[in-house]
Amino acid sequence: MSEERTSSIPAPETLEELQAVIEAHLDAGAPAIAAAELEDLRAPDQADVVAELSEPGQQALLGALPAESIAEIIEHLEVDDAAEISGLIDVGRMAAVLDTTPPEVAADILRHVDWTVASQVLARMGDRRTIGELLLYPDDDAGGLMTPEVTGLRESLTVGMALSVLRGAEASRENMRQLYAIDNDGRLTGVLELSDLVFAGPEKRVRDVMTPDPISVETGADQEVCAQLMTRYDLLALPVVDRAGVLVGAISVEELVEVARDEATEDMLRMFGIGGEERTGEPITASIRSRLPWLVLNLGTVLLAGFVLSLFDDTIESATIVAVFIPVVLGQAGIAGTQTLTLIVRSIALGDVDQRDTASLLRHELALSVVQGLVVAGILGLIVLAWQQDASLGLVIAGAMVINLIVAAGGGVLVPLGMRALRIDPAASSAVVVTTLTDVLGLLVYLGLATVFLTSIN
Repeated sequence: MSEERTSSIPAPETLEELQAVIEAHLDAGAPAIAAAELEDLRAPDQADVVAELSEPGQQALLGALPAESIAEIIEHLEVDDAAEISGLIDVGRMAAVLDTTPPEVAADILRHVDWTVASQVLARMGDRRTIGELLLYPDDDAGGLMTPEVTGLRESLTVGMALSVLRGAEASRENMRQLYAIDNDGRLTGVLELSDLVFAGPEKRVRDVMTPDPISVETGADQEVCAQLMTRYDLLALPVVDRAGVLVGAISVEELVEVARDEATEDMLRMFGIGGEERTGEPITASIRSRLPWLVLNLGTVLLAGFVLSLFDDTIESATIVAVFIPVVLGQAGIAGTQTLTLIVRSIALGDVDQRDTASLLRHELALSVVQGLVVAGILGLIVLAWQQDASLGLVIAGAMVINLIVAAGGGVLVPLGMRALRIDPAASSAVVVTTLTDVLGLLVYLGLATVFLTSIN
């Protein structure tokens, strides 16, 4: 990322006022003055202002900004927004802008624009070979996340020679944070920090001060695997190698933080039936495609619960008080199931659990559900007793509550782990399955017990 400006960070109110001033200049046909106002801000604040402008305003403002400033702005935008803004300028200038950004940023943006435009931009770029190679990788694999700008030192070099190489290199400070040792064929053999060289004797070899057998991933590794490795081993950067073990790039911790945030957001949205890529302000047709299938699926589960309910018409007609507590029993189980499901899906995403942990997780959640079920059922049973002066009915409702909480806990564990075993995204439909289990089985258990109770007293 680019170096930030030294001007003070404006308070949110001040930023809003500056945005209004910039919009006023653009409306008055003075984009050069608007650009001057914008350049007084830090790059992240510039990005916020530009993202809020109308498309004509963005186009006018970009036309008055130098390529370096536009590059700073798009580095701080979401990739979709950056791609949209890049599309407002001609391909020649867009190539000049992307030449100023890090290669991985340029590749991300080109992946999100029309390929006809992307190919024309790429043909005009100075570093087209490096970026072209990055475009061969999917954006959610290690190859698509990495930066090829890494510093590799021959392991046979002396420390003194290595320091001389670094002094003469045109590498950024960020690329100096993590250094890599390679053999004569470019294969990764070790990792070291600049301090390892500074405090070592000049006659020592790089291989003497490096940490051998570094953690690394191949270019095709999934981004979740990369995030798990960096979290588990507290890595500042994760080296990326090809199938032959040749160092081709590295993934920074900042990149993986963004990946973790995006993955968590996507999983959360999917759990509640919203497409992981949907954003506010999208066209209605896109939102319909994302949400309507889940509503139709949920309609099916509700109809199934309604069918089960219809099987107990006689029970409900003979004791209408039984129907009063249906939402209570189902609601408590739904909350408990969602709690367990959220915990398990999150743990799967972070790599904290797998199929081998199923038995222990199940024991833990079932024990928890029994304890919580007894407490909640006890409170509910006392309420029913005080309200209806009917101890038997209180026991029926309390018993159904405990059983349904146990069902919810079992479903919250087994459904996402089962989907993971079948190579289905656990976040995609686990919530619908668990809700169906708690609703349908909850009705069967509760109304079944109520039927037995009414039969025994008649």
